[in-house]
Amino acid sequence: MGLAMGRKLKREVGNWVSGDRFWGRESDIASFTQFLDEGAHVLLIAPRRMGKTSLMREVARRIEPRFTCLFVDLERGSTAADAIVELSLAARPHANLGERIGDVFRSIGSRFHEIQVDELKIKLHDALAGDWQTKGDRMLGVLADHDRGAVIFIDELPILINRLLRTEGSRITPAGRAAADQLVSWLRAAAQRHQGHIRFVASGSIGLAPVLRQAGLSATMNGFTPFDLDPWDWDTARGCLLALASNYELELPAPAVSRILARLGFCVPHHVQMFFSHVYEDARRRGALVCTVSDVDRVYEERMLGSRGHAELDHMVERLRLVLDAERAELAFGLLSETAVAEALTPSSARMIVKEPAVLRELLGVLEHDGYLRLEDDGYRFVSGLVGDWWRKRFGFEHVSVEQRGYA
Repeated sequence: MGLAMGRKLKREVGNWVSGDRFWGRESDIASFTQFLDEGAHVLLIAPRRMGKTSLMREVARRIEPRFTCLFVDLERGSTAADAIVELSLAARPHANLGERIGDVFRSIGSRFHEIQVDELKIKLHDALAGDWQTKGDRMLGVLADHDRGAVIFIDELPILINRLLRTEGSRITPAGRAAADQLVSWLRAAAQRHQGHIRFVASGSIGLAPVLRQAGLSATMNGFTPFDLDPWDWDTARGCLLALASNYELELPAPAVSRILARLGFCVPHHVQMFFSHVYEDARRRGALVCTVSDVDRVYEERMLGSRGHAELDHMVERLRLVLDAERAELAFGLLSETAVAEALTPSSARMIVKEPAVLRELLGVLEHDGYLRLEDDGYRFVSGLVGDWWRKRFGFEHVSVEQRGYA
């Protein structure tokens, strides 16, 4: 497994982990680091909760002696200027960069490190004053001239681009497309201009490719190398469960471990950790730190698929509403509900739910890309057993399958 035997592991407590809390992914780290060493710009692709941010943070921790690593979080951004502001703030902790970045904004200058963050954001926005590209170019020039190479990790870039595209509601507008094109084209040009000096890594909780494809902007990210982050294999997930059990002194026999993995069906790191937490808390409440197969099944039905599980998995619904307009989102929900109730989405059922072939291709592409469904011999099925069971419990009651409607 490549993991130290007998290792103990603490539960995750935030949105990302690194260091002692980071588990597995050694081959992913090696490949990712090699891309950066070779000067590649990387597009990190994976469904939500797969550990993208944790991977970026852990890679940054390991390469920090050789690179200056900046993290830019665009989750709350709504304009291209927000991206430049966040990049400026990311440079602030680096004493040898902060002053030079401050000089880019003449009204701030040497006070860059002294101003409180909230006030600094306002001043940075004022200094940009509709000229974010020029200031952004100057900032990147500072980074490129630095004595070490720079890696800029851009998290939630697709969310910002999606907001730019849909500034007037759920549909893409010509003005929104122009704004998104301007930002992505600027990023592509910057990546080309500073090749070998700056590496960009783009990632997000919604897929960038579907967002750009809907706007006809797919070619704008051609200079980025795709890096697919797969789920844990069963050995890695099993090792994680045993390390957690060892740390919390929970007796977790092999059959119970196998049952957890079988129930999940797809070892998303966060889901593995979430399942363990529910199992452990259940054992504590019972006053017996032991977990059997029947305990696993009960916890899965009551906790993983219960209201607490709903709170964790509701993002599956929210994410589709971010990527798609209201009409297409409802059609996507119909495809997913049909898959959950019928266990497989057949071509004939899909065509009855979505009448237009082009729209159906688009929606199936989004659902595949973002890790909801995969194509098997008998049709599309949920990638994750947990997500499929949750969707069935959450939406199945209100969905009438194609067969029940008398169409099939």
